[in-house]
Amino acid sequence: MCINTCLAFTGPYSELDQCPRCGEDRWDAKKSTDRKKVARQTFDTFPVGPQLQALWRHPDHAEKMRWREQRTKEILEEIGMTDGSPSIYEDVLHGKEYLDACQSGKIKEGDPVLMFSID
Repeated sequence: MCINTCLAFTGPYSELDQCPRCGEDRWDAKKSTDRKKVARQTFDTFPVGPQLQALWRHPDHAEKMRWREQRTKEILEEIGMTDGSPSIYEDVLHGKEYLDACQSGKIKEGDPVLMFSID
């Protein structure tokens, strides 16, 4: 990956030694040798799909994965018995967008929900 995050050196850029956008060197001159080139910056990925599949395979973890669904049912029941809002907001499951998605069918029973937050 370019040190300025212009692009990743993959596909058509995989053979380049400099970023075509900003001109920065791809390789770290201090850490690289004739035998081994060391990138100035890398980008790591996290394969979410296989991680979720692995959780569902173990009975204990599969039960924990159903917690969201069970808790959501409890929250929706509470909302149905009150003025339409939960008495306490203790989790993201109490959020309006999430509950609306559940009630409209965008999030269905048995669906895994992946929440992502970055700073």
